[in-house]
Amino acid sequence: MMRRRRAVIAARERWLTGRWRLLARAAGSQAGQALLTPRAGRVIALLDLGPGKRYLDIGCGTAAYAHLLADRAGCAEPPVCLDIAHGPGPVDVIGWPERLPFRDGAFDCISSFYFIRRFDDDVVHALARELARVLAPGGRALVMEIAPVVNPLLNRLHAKVVSGGCPAVDLRGWGRLAATFSEAGYDAIDLVNAGPFLLPPVPRVGILLRKAPAEG
Repeated sequence: MMRRRRAVIAARERWLTGRWRLLARAAGSQAGQALLTPRAGRVIALLDLGPGKRYLDIGCGTAAYAHLLADRAGCAEPPVCLDIAHGPGPVDVIGWPERLPFRDGAFDCISSFYFIRRFDDDVVHALARELARVLAPGGRALVMEIAPVVNPLLNRLHAKVVSGGCPAVDLRGWGRLAATFSEAGYDAIDLVNAGPFLLPPVPRVGILLRKAPAEG
């Protein structure tokens, strides 16, 4: 676990500050995120993001997309942006996914885009439980990732393209994600499509997690 943790952090730092830093910054800009990430309006609707909502983005990178979403949704407060290492953008919190440094029910909306493929299953299981813990009653969380395909050669190619410098990534499909998150205590789990996507030309999988409003 510790070797994998160090490898992920080192790969993240190399991607953001090494020889690929200009590409990383271009991809992390608002213009780059418009090509790589789900449509902002679709994400805002899925998360029910808006004024008065407390919003957390996990694996924020440059944080440009999270701030874009919050601005377009009319949020009064800026998003809280968490990542595993400092980068060129305004990362608010450095933390590890299996132990989020927030109180129970701290956020109404949580997003995580293209983050969990870097981690082993035990970390993703722990993150699923942590998301459920910090998500408020009535809250929603959206997790988007690169999806696997049937062809193993294409899978290896896609994994290399989206590795971001990591020595290994794990592309999980809807079935694996649903099984992982269904054990964490959400009231509803839905497969969602937030496309289309321009770059890279690989399939995505989105999972929307919801907690029921508090009774009374």
